[in-house]
Amino acid sequence: MSLLSHLDTYFYRAEELCQALKISEETLLKWQESRIFPKPSYSIQNTIKCSSYLGLYECEEFTDYYPRGGVQWGQDLIKYKVQSSSQAYELFYQQYTQTLERCQQQALYCQDARFSDDLEDQIQTSWQQYLCSKYGTISQNGLIEEIVYIELGRAIVDELTEERTASSINITVRPQLLKALKLLNRAISHQAKHEQNQSLRERYIDALVIKYDLSVK
Repeated sequence: MSLLSHLDTYFYRAEELCQALKISEETLLKWQESRIFPKPSYSIQNTIKCSSYLGLYECEEFTDYYPRGGVQWGQDLIKYKVQSSSQAYELFYQQYTQTLERCQQQALYCQDARFSDDLEDQIQTSWQQYLCSKYGTISQNGLIEEIVYIELGRAIVDELTEERTASSINITVRPQLLKALKLLNRAISHQAKHEQNQSLRERYIDALVIKYDLSVK
């Protein structure tokens, strides 16, 4: 699949996002300037040469792509009448902690201080990365819950595998490791072809399934 086909399949162009949210592109820009909505995940610049009976025409086109989960976040901004970055952060914080609680209720937890004593710092860091669209690129849909799945899942995997350096793992930790990998599998994006070799999916799922003879379904 070509890059543009990949983006058109898994992302929304700016105009499609705005249509889904029933807002103008000017409103989207204001949201971004107010730091309540993420930047685009991908920005494409195309140089076009068009040849026809009437001659040669050249131009440049710029297209921004956003994760499809951005619609849900935009709807929440509208629903709760969010105007400031502090209000947006509070909404993000609430959704993050609710998702984390659900994961912990399913026995998905680790000793990493980022998810206990340092949780507020962790969420603030994730918020800044969310606004920069890091998660719009590495997650499947750019949803808040996927951010938690990715960060918590990675922390659990690193804890159980000595940061993926252990040559083997004890049979007693295999069930917990599998749960973490399945959590990651629900959230991590299938990257564009040029990104796959260094993607989180390659490093945290595919490579570990082979290394530790696991199966993720």
